[in-house]
Amino acid sequence: MCTQTKAAALMANLPPADIDPSGVFKYVLIRVHSREEGDDSEVDLVRGYGWAEYHADIYDKVSEELEKGGNLDCECIGGGRIKHDPQAKKIHVYGYSMGFGRANHAVSTEKLKARYPDYEQLCSGQPPNCKLLRLQQMNLVILKTSGVLKYLNIY
Repeated sequence: MCTQTKAAALMANLPPADIDPSGVFKYVLIRVHSREEGDDSEVDLVRGYGWAEYHADIYDKVSEELEKGGNLDCECIGGGRIKHDPQAKKIHVYGYSMGFGRANHAVSTEKLKARYPDYEQLCSGQPPNCKLLRLQQMNLVILKTSGVLKYLNIY
């Protein structure tokens, strides 16, 4: 018989992304861990809101709510900005947090795709009309803008 820990059950019910319905705002990528012994489950969450003056404002509020019951522990693994245009069905993920560093925008974009599957364009990286594919093992970024591929080495 397989049993699920309380922490794992809580994490399974967390939405992968929760952002403001439109606008340009700060976001954080939060890794949520189980505090229960023998349970190494974890999940990454995207949270972004226009009310936040600092990335830490979002992290502090979200982590406080999630850690209340004592079953979950949070860490901020980076941040950035999101431009959300619901009329055009576009989300652009870019930038970084001065306090937490740059989030892995590829991970953030995947979480947003789960939340907004009908959006035509979800983009990460600086160019405003790009599709970004990061090949982490090779430290290579391939940018496709206007049908032209550009290869950039990253370190």
